Amino acid sequence: MSIFSGKCLCGSVTYECHVEPKAIYNCHCEDCRRATGSVFGTNLFVPEDQVKIFGKVSTYSHQADSGSTMVKQFCAKCGSLLFGNNSARANIVSIRAGTVDQLDVIKPQINLFMESKVPSTSIDTNLKQSARMPS
Repeated sequence: MSIFSGKCLCGSVTYECHVEPKAIYNCHCEDCRRATGSVFGTNLFVPEDQVKIFGKVSTYSHQADSGSTMVKQFCAKCGSLLFGNNSARANIVSIRAGTVDQLDVIKPQINLFMESKVPSTSIDTNLKQSARMPS
């Protein structure tokens, strides 16, 4: 039984996750802003072997500011960004919060890269804040 599930905009790619997220971050870095087309990205981090993906994904790789390799996975049909992998976090996949079906699962714990946030973005002051990604 899955803990949560989700899909892309067109429904061609679906997924099931069988564990609670290890962490949920709001990321305000430039890469997340550009990749999501929004003022920040919210990501759920889970062990890669606990996510079952159905459908065809395409990938895009790039180097992050940290020097690690990022691999973005998106629907080959509609282009929705669904997943990400970072070479610095082996066996962990980030799932884009906007693709999750069960909205009550999305409970961010921290805001990251606050120095690059869009100035007009409201911040939940109950969440921790960090200049970088935690180790």
